[in-house]
Amino acid sequence: MGAAQQLGVSLAESGYDLMVYSSAARFIENDVVSGYLSVSPVRPGSVHVRPPYENPEVDFSGRADHPDAFNIRHDSGVDWEIAYYRSLRDSDGVVMLGGGRTALITAMIAQAFEIPLAPVAAFGGSARKAWSALERSSGISAVDRSALGETWDSSSAAKIVAALENQRAARATAAAQRAKRDSRLLTPTGPIVGSLLLILGLATIPVVYTGEGSAVRTLTGLIVGALCVAAAGAIIRAVIDGTRDWMRSAFLGMAAGAIAVLLFIAAQLATAPDLLSDPGARRLLFVVLAVASVAGLTFDAVYSKLRQQPVIDTSSLPGAAPDNTGAAIDTN
Repeated sequence: MGAAQQLGVSLAESGYDLMVYSSAARFIENDVVSGYLSVSPVRPGSVHVRPPYENPEVDFSGRADHPDAFNIRHDSGVDWEIAYYRSLRDSDGVVMLGGGRTALITAMIAQAFEIPLAPVAAFGGSARKAWSALERSSGISAVDRSALGETWDSSSAAKIVAALENQRAARATAAAQRAKRDSRLLTPTGPIVGSLLLILGLATIPVVYTGEGSAVRTLTGLIVGALCVAAAGAIIRAVIDGTRDWMRSAFLGMAAGAIAVLLFIAAQLATAPDLLSDPGARRLLFVVLAVASVAGLTFDAVYSKLRQQPVIDTSSLPGAAPDNTGAAIDTN
């Protein structure tokens, strides 16, 4: 039994379906199907044939004995390569033996879309090149890479199928971890934290108004309240936009709110240096909280505006107009 037939046997024993395209003698698919159908029981519809519409070659070995095993779907393209590339999105794995330019392109597509790939290096061709590229890929273990590069023997087919299965398992684990992480981000934790921050920010109003209205108390209330409502505003924005990473939004919103509030307070102190020691400074809290919440909601606009502002204004000051009223000099 040849290598292609051994592969068919191992794929059938592992419960895989086959995706093939042509029974032409120049391709190995007919031998793979022959080995696949030698394993009992043969599952109905397990051999998926995707031939081109024109000149299809579907006379696979064993088709007459197992007609129910074949699921033939003609592609609208006139070239088998079109059907070949289109079917990759429905594949759970790709096995390569030899091959030319099309096989090498297939390997690159499989890696790009994280389809498990098993290029057998022993028979040369593009599969050998694809196996070399696997050395730089993190989607396959070192043990499986080594198995794909071994000289072919009676145990090779089982190792190749195991390499496919291991890649599928690794990708399934990674997908489950991503789904778990995304589910944590989609939990109501973000809105709950945003609500608590909003309540805490608004609670600074009665805290500041309770007491003698010292400058330290007022300034602390302004800063804490502003940071809280700014972060709450950013989380509200994340909920509205459907952004999953609400913690990143909260951080950016808090920073934007701090910048906006500091600029606002600095402008007030420039005109009234003793403002914070004045009992009336507590009224600033209402304005500061509003400014901070808007800055948190629109933090992307705040950063965009800051990036457009020059750090130092290098434009020249307008000079005085020349005095042309002096006495004229008569040179005659």
